[in-house]
Amino acid sequence: MPLSKTKSGRPELKLYVCGITPYDSGHLGHAFTFCAFDILVRWLEASGVVVSYVQNVTDVDDPLFARARRDGVDWSQLAQRETERYVGQMEALGWRPPDVMPKVSDEIPGIAAAVSSLLQNGYAYLSDACYFEVERYPSYGALSHRSRRSMIRKLREEGLLGDVGPGRKRNPLDFPLWRRSEPGEPAWASAAGAGRPGWHIECSAMSTRYLGPQIDVHGGGRDLIFSHHESERAQSESLTGTVPFARAWLHTGMVRFHGRKMSKSLGNLVVVEDTLGRASAAAVRLYLASHRYRRDWSFRWEGLAGAARLADRLAELVGLYPRGGGGGGAGPQGLESVVAAGADRQLVDDFAAALDNDLDTPAAVRVLRRAVRRQDAPAAAWMAGILCGTARLS
Repeated sequence: MPLSKTKSGRPELKLYVCGITPYDSGHLGHAFTFCAFDILVRWLEASGVVVSYVQNVTDVDDPLFARARRDGVDWSQLAQRETERYVGQMEALGWRPPDVMPKVSDEIPGIAAAVSSLLQNGYAYLSDACYFEVERYPSYGALSHRSRRSMIRKLREEGLLGDVGPGRKRNPLDFPLWRRSEPGEPAWASAAGAGRPGWHIECSAMSTRYLGPQIDVHGGGRDLIFSHHESERAQSESLTGTVPFARAWLHTGMVRFHGRKMSKSLGNLVVVEDTLGRASAAAVRLYLASHRYRRDWSFRWEGLAGAARLADRLAELVGLYPRGGGGGGAGPQGLESVVAAGADRQLVDDFAAALDNDLDTPAAVRVLRRAVRRQDAPAAAWMAGILCGTARLS
């Protein structure tokens, strides 16, 4: 994994993860993504790496405005309520909070400045909106490995293609950096006129502000590769001149339920509160960790029940709260420290090898099971602290 260096020379991970659009309940697909990155952060901190972690909140976006109109509530109040709900869910799941969680509504000046710069430098143009001109970025499509036809087809399927022609877009793939606000939506002044940001530009502006022109790892769900991350990469590199914008991209798989991808639009959600009503928070974490972060998988209540049994055995061995995993305000505990505390060296090494192998959390959970069977409390507590964070075991 690529790493930067702090001013003092310590290894540092600059991590940006695309966060939520806060307009509805968080579901297990969200939890899978954010818990996977929580494990990554905890593991690196336990390995002596300084982590600078930014996760955005998209509180200016079409789905949020649509829900606010439907429910007859103020969009900002809806966003605040759902953001607080999301943070509460993740706290229950024992996360190590991001160092910064910027909201789009608080970052408008920086976003508007980024749009202005792209306009001034010829990467964007004005018509019915301010569009990024994809032809100015020849490698557009390389991140997602999609052809032009495939990209256009996906935009059409998602209702994001828009219109091409006089007073509209020049190219079907051009995407809005800034757009006019509809009645009842917030509007801000910018070089592109009064309006609000497009979807992609927010992340470029916020990652640059908090992590600099180049980040080590950019993460999010696999469904964001195109068009969000493809567009973010194009505008970021055009904006700063730094290539690559992200030295590595990590994308989590989709969680299915009843045979289809879990999503708000399909209505086939398993929300976090439902799982916490049936099992401990640590059991939910262990169930999520039993799947590889890159792969799609299907949620089953039977699988959660199996993880709950492991969490119960852990609680009997080490107490209600996992210890020693780093983060959560406790500080990281490295391999040598846990071995010195009496943990079996082979178990610790096998756990480390699993997480060093592209964050192979299913293998790490299997090592945790071995530690529980052997009644190795120091090893089990340390492993649970990384896999479960500060979540309660029962």
